Amino acid sequence: MAGHALGDEGYGGLAVLWALVNIGGFGLFQPLEQEVARATADRASRGVGSAPVLRRAGVLGAVQFMLVTAGLLVAWPLGLDGLLDGRPELLVALVLALGAFAGTQLVRGILGGRHLFDRYAWYFMVEGGSRMAVAVALALAGVAAVGAYGLAIAFALVAAAVVAAGPRPFVRPGPPASYRELTPAMGFLLIASIGEAFILNVGPVAVDIAGGDELGPEAPGVFLNGMLIARIPLFFFQAVKASLLPSLATLAGHGDLVGFRNMQIKIVAAVGAAAAATTVVAAAVGPFVVRIVFGDELSRTDMALLAASGGGLMLMLSLTLGLVALGHTRLAVAGWVAGIAAFAVMVSFDLEPFLRVELGLVAAVLAGSLVAGGLLNLEYAAHRREA
Repeated sequence: MAGHALGDEGYGGLAVLWALVNIGGFGLFQPLEQEVARATADRASRGVGSAPVLRRAGVLGAVQFMLVTAGLLVAWPLGLDGLLDGRPELLVALVLALGAFAGTQLVRGILGGRHLFDRYAWYFMVEGGSRMAVAVALALAGVAAVGAYGLAIAFALVAAAVVAAGPRPFVRPGPPASYRELTPAMGFLLIASIGEAFILNVGPVAVDIAGGDELGPEAPGVFLNGMLIARIPLFFFQAVKASLLPSLATLAGHGDLVGFRNMQIKIVAAVGAAAAATTVVAAAVGPFVVRIVFGDELSRTDMALLAASGGGLMLMLSLTLGLVALGHTRLAVAGWVAGIAAFAVMVSFDLEPFLRVELGLVAAVLAGSLVAGGLLNLEYAAHRREA
C-alpha cells in the first residue's frame, strides 16, 4: 500500500526504515523477551508470581532504549540522515518504533513464559492487521507523506501489545527479582539476536549504501519487495523455530542423544529440501509475482539468490538452535559472527549492487551454516563420549 501511495522515491526511504526497525528491534530487544520468558517460566514452575521480573526487565529495556536513542541522534549527522533520505520524520518514526518494540518484547516474554499462546497469537494478528488497516486508511485518504506510513509501524506495535495484554493482568506479585535472574546469557543472546536480525533485514540498507547514486532512491524498496516474495517460506519457519528448541532441549535434557540427532537430521533434511524447492519456484514465478504485486522488475537470478539466502537462513537457524539446546549459547554466536564477516567480505567486491548484496547474503548463511554445523557435530560427539 505504501509503495503505491508514495511512489518509488518515497518508498525507498520507507524500505530502509523498515530494515532498520527490524534490525534494531529484533536485534536489541528480542533477548529481553527470551530472558523474560525463561525467568517467568521458571517462576511459574515454582508457583510464584513474575511481577518483579517484569519491573526489572522494564528498567533494562528502558536503559537499552535510551542508549539506542542517543546513538541514533549522534548517528544522524554522521550518515544516518543519508540512509533515511534526509527526512527527520523517518528518524522520529524509527525512535518511536524501537521504543514500541522494547515494550512489546516485555509483553511477549510474559505471555510466552506463562504459555498464554492464544494471546501471543493475537499479538501477531493485531500487529499485522492494524498496520495494514492504517496503511489502507492513509492510502484511501490520499496521504502521500512518508512519515505517516513510518509512524504506522510504531502504532501497530503499540496496538498489538495493548490487545495482547488484555483487560486482565497477566502478572502476579512475587518474591523480589535481581538483575541476575534476567542476565545470565543476555550478552550472548544479544550478539546472536543482532546477527540474526542483521542477516535477515540488512538487504535494503546494504543496497542503499552499495548502490549510491548508481541505482537511484527507489532501489531499497525494489529490493525489499523482492525479499518479501522470495522469503515467504521463512515466515512460516517461525512456527517451526518456536517449537524446535523446546523439543531438542527436552531430548538433550533426558540424555536421548540418538533421538536428538535423528530429529536434527530430519529438520535439516526437510529445511534443505524446502530451500531447494522454493529457490526453483522463486526463479520460475518470482519475477512475475513481484511485477504484478509491486510493479517492479527483478530478474530470475535476483529472485533465486534471495530465495536461496532465505532457505540458507532457515538451515542456519536449525543448526544454531541445536547448539542452544545442548547448552552452548556461546558457540551458537560463532555462526552469526562468521555469517556477518562473510557478508562484509562479499559486498566489498566490485559487482553490480543488487548482485553484490544478494551474493553477500548467500555467503553469510553458507558460512554461518558451515560453522554452526561443524560446532554442533563436535559438541554432539563430546556429549556422546560423556554419556
